[in-house]
Amino acid sequence: MTLADPSPALLHVFSISTCSPQACLEAVASVVGRCDGRVRGFTLKPSGSRFEAVLRLSDIDEAAAWRVAGLISAWPDAGSAHIEHQMLAL
Repeated sequence: MTLADPSPALLHVFSISTCSPQACLEAVASVVGRCDGRVRGFTLKPSGSRFEAVLRLSDIDEAAAWRVAGLISAWPDAGSAHIEHQMLAL
């Protein structure tokens, strides 16, 4: 985006709940390696007896974001992925 193009950027935020951080890391690495998106952030932290990961991607459309969420959720033991779309003014 430039000053002449004030349109906001779309950021896709994936919240992943998992009991296996290793499986979650493998799923995210595999999916990110296959999509054209740009990683804007990734965190993985304990949350009670489970773990919570948050992946932030940009430069993909909404359909691709839904595919990413589906692929992560389908990965064995990776957990469930919830997606949120945010508009960012850069």
